[in-house]
Amino acid sequence: MQTEVTDAGAAATQTTRIVVERPPPGLARGKYSWPAWGIGVLGSGIVVVALVYFIVLARRRRVR
Repeated sequence: MQTEVTDAGAAATQTTRIVVERPPPGLARGKYSWPAWGIGVLGSGIVVVALVYFIVLARRRRVR
């Protein structure tokens, strides 16, 4: 029994399939991977803490 392939695209898919594995985007790589929203939350928290620190520092200097 012989099978005829009439479609060129079907012939290409039957022979060899190449799968390209790509690493996850951005900071989701490595041993301790984080999603993009987690990095955003962490960065925002650091910025807020720094701003509060400098505001408190400025108020203390003004009171003296």
